[in-house]
Formats: sequence, structure tokens, C-alpha cells
Amino acid sequence: MKAIWSGFLLSVQFLTVIPIRKQIDWNDATARWSVRTFPLVGALIGGIEALAYFVFSSFSSFSPLFLALSLLWLSVWLAGGLHADGWMDVSDAFFSYRDIKRRQEIMSDSRVGAFAVLSILCLLSFRFLFIFETIRSHLDVFLIVAIPLLSRIAMTWLLIYGKPAKQTGMAAAFREHIERRDAYVAVAIGGCLLASVCIAAVSVFETVVLLVGGTMFAVLVARLFFEKQFGGITGDTLGAFVEGVETWLWLMIWLLR
Repeated sequence: MKAIWSGFLLSVQFLTVIPIRKQIDWNDATARWSVRTFPLVGALIGGIEALAYFVFSSFSSFSPLFLALSLLWLSVWLAGGLHADGWMDVSDAFFSYRDIKRRQEIMSDSRVGAFAVLSILCLLSFRFLFIFETIRSHLDVFLIVAIPLLSRIAMTWLLIYGKPAKQTGMAAAFREHIERRDAYVAVAIGGCLLASVCIAAVSVFETVVLLVGGTMFAVLVARLFFEKQFGGITGDTLGAFVEGVETWLWLMIWLLR
């Protein structure tokens, strides 16, 4: 139980801005349980977003515009901008149109290029549009929990089953301590959490099933894309994936309304 709790705290520390002041030892057990509990962190982020939306929407003075902007801001802020940074680094590398080795070097560069700025603006603008239009029609608060939960389940699967692009970096550090069976543990945890969402709100069951299918499709496409364009998976590509798949899932919810 100590390893499970330490692993969860490590994942919260790594994936969110929630302050964890406890010193956590990095070892096989904590690293493994950290990856296994990534979906739990996704549910935590989604729960905070859903609670904020529920509170704000109870005030008639808060318009759909404000609610959509709040959800967008929370999704980026709660993750500490980690995934947004990955999206920007990957965009700079991809639009350089260089070879794989040079693209990996560009992703490691801390400087921000024009393509990074333009791509993050496009990504967040479209996600804001999808959220806003969904809120205007109708948004079930439980779907807000499902989106970051699904994105972290998928990120865990991609981390474990994706081909590593290099032997250094955060993704490689986690890969040293995990096995393929850890993906099934993470999926089991995430599946239980998704089932809880559906039990709490039966009306979202069909939508959640379709979102699961959309997430599986996104994992397949992302894995092939990252291996072709960057030689495999890195921490930056995983972050870019989270941002991209959450925008994709909001698009799906909007189209399904």
C-alpha cells in the first residue's frame, strides 16, 4: 500500500500543479505504480474541472462563454502547462520538415518557435469552440470527468506500447521500470473509474462508449505518426498526444449533441 500511495503521489506531482511536499523515493515500485495511476490523476483533474463547472453554472450571471473559457483554462493550468509545452515542442519539430534526428534535437530545444505559437493557438481556439458550442446545446458534467480520464489512460498505453525514440528523457526513465502488464493494470483502474462515471450518470453511457472508441483510434494513429515522424515516443510526444486527444474528444462530444 505504501508503494501504491507513493506512486500515486509521484504521478500527481509529475502530471499536475497540485503541490506535493512529501519527498518520494524514485524506485521500481513507485515508478511502476506512478504509471499505473496516471488514469486516477486524469480522473482527479476531471473531477476538479467538473466541480468548477457545476459551481460556476449554478450562477445565472456566468455565460456559456465564461464557462467554456474556464474549462479550457483549467485543463491547461491543472496540468501545469506540461502537455501544452509538449504540443509546442512537437509542432516546432514537425513543421521544421527535417530528418528524424534533427526533429528530436528541435524537440529538446527550450526555445519556442513561430510554429509552436501558431499551433497552440489553433489547438486551443478549436477546443474552446467545441466546448462553447457543447455548453450552448447541453453538457453533462460527468463527461467533463471522462475526457482527462480517457486521455491519461491512452497516454499510459502509448507510453508502454509505443516504440521509444531515445534512451534519455522522462519517458525513457519511466520505461526502465515498467512492463507491458502495467498497461493492463492502468486500463483496469481507468475502466473502473469510467464505469463509475456511467453508473453515476446512465445517460452518458452511449457517449462514453463512443469516446472510448475514438480514443482507441487516436492511440493507433498517434503511435504510427510518432514512429514515422519522430522515431518513436518521447515525453514531448506524449504531452502533445494528451492535448490533441482531448481536443478530439471535445469535437466528438460536440458532434454527438
